[in-house]
Amino acid sequence: MKKQLKFWVGLVISVVAVWFALNGIQFDQVGDSFSRLNWGILALSLIPYFLNLFMKITRWQLLFSPGPKIRLGRLWATLNISYLFNTLLPARLGEIVRAYAISRSEHITPVRALSTIFLEKIMDVMTMFIFLICLLPFLKLGNDIRQAAFITGGLVVVAFVVCMLMAAFRKQAERLIRWFLRFVPGRFREPLFGLVSEVLDVLSILLNFKLSLNLWAQSLVLWLLVVINYMMVAWALNIPLNFELGMVLLIALNLGMVVPSAPGYIGVFEALVKVALLPFFPGQESMLISLGLLLHITGYLPVIIMGAFFTWREGLTLGKVPPVPDLEEDGTGTGSAGKNPSIEEKAAPAGSTPK
Repeated sequence: MKKQLKFWVGLVISVVAVWFALNGIQFDQVGDSFSRLNWGILALSLIPYFLNLFMKITRWQLLFSPGPKIRLGRLWATLNISYLFNTLLPARLGEIVRAYAISRSEHITPVRALSTIFLEKIMDVMTMFIFLICLLPFLKLGNDIRQAAFITGGLVVVAFVVCMLMAAFRKQAERLIRWFLRFVPGRFREPLFGLVSEVLDVLSILLNFKLSLNLWAQSLVLWLLVVINYMMVAWALNIPLNFELGMVLLIALNLGMVVPSAPGYIGVFEALVKVALLPFFPGQESMLISLGLLLHITGYLPVIIMGAFFTWREGLTLGKVPPVPDLEEDGTGTGSAGKNPSIEEKAAPAGSTPK
């Protein structure tokens, strides 16, 4: 019932988003925009696109420190698999698939892999907030939007500081966690404590100044590459998208894509492009929908194709991916460390989907 509810909620949101995105556009203008497409600039936009993907896997490799280095080729395949499943499944459940896929081939637990993804997302949100703060003086935004941005950013900063304090004062944090776990049923206490310990292990990476500086630098650069990609795709459509507006689009898409939607973010992606840029291009709905469609195609088609290939090569199916990591086995961070879980051991019932 929960899966069905998520599906129908996402479908309704996508239908509403499609209606909003198409409201006020003229299809002949959209067709005209694509007929004048500059294929040379569009091809060049793939350079920052693939550089961004490469930097994502180099950063992810660092997040497994300390420990044996995971091959970049292995991380590349797993990342593209997760993008495919993120496109097919709601609520970005492809991240669960990513953790499972990397744990199958490496001597790590799914919880350890999920912890690195958790830290990755923290760094991404913090980077978005840094971009937003830098943008505010240059954009004409209403006081309500500015206030909401500062409140959201403030909450993110507070959450990040709390996480870092817990990692820095590990023993005190563990005592506090055990105190809270007294209110949890006995059989879940140790698995949950193990899960939190894995997260703290990964967060402690940021206490290493040199490693942390490397990670933050890569986070800034990889998202700047996304902005450059957006600008070049817009230029291919003869849309004068400057760096500041590229940043606005980046923030709107990354924060807005957490909204449930139909598979492939149909409608939601285009609606977000329209909402983000319409105040700066008033009356240009058709032009913005052309940009949204082209960004959607060029942003998702390459990773879908690569993800489908690597999924086939790995022999992965939805029925072979566990709905959640097994806390009883993996939550302590020791039970399955150093093992490669077999498909038979971890398989979910046929036809099930990650949760």
